[in-house]
Amino acid sequence: MGELLKIVEIENSKRKKETPKEKKIKKVKEEKILQEVQKEVEVIRERKKEEKKKVEVLEQKEANKPKANLKIGDRVRLENGKAVGTIDTIEKGKAVVNYGMFTTNVSVEQLELVQAKKK
Repeated sequence: MGELLKIVEIENSKRKKETPKEKKIKKVKEEKILQEVQKEVEVIRERKKEEKKKVEVLEQKEANKPKANLKIGDRVRLENGKAVGTIDTIEKGKAVVNYGMFTTNVSVEQLELVQAKKK
């Protein structure tokens, strides 16, 4: 047990302790790095704010678009989707859309017109 303690003490004494000057230099470097990171973060935040404003403007333009008057037989898709289906029935603001293998019951406000029914 005594030998183990001696080995531990020897290993601990081998470790180099930082001088106050080295500590100060290290601290200054860390502060510089933090300042650089803060500058970069500010630039990124500004860019994100601008992008968010652009998205809000686009959303307002889309919201101001008049909705097409949907009828049975029109080809439609969900606002956020890619699959196109055909309206089977419309009742009380809800539409049954046939996507071929399956059908779904969707609010008319969530649909956008792809192609009007051919006459």
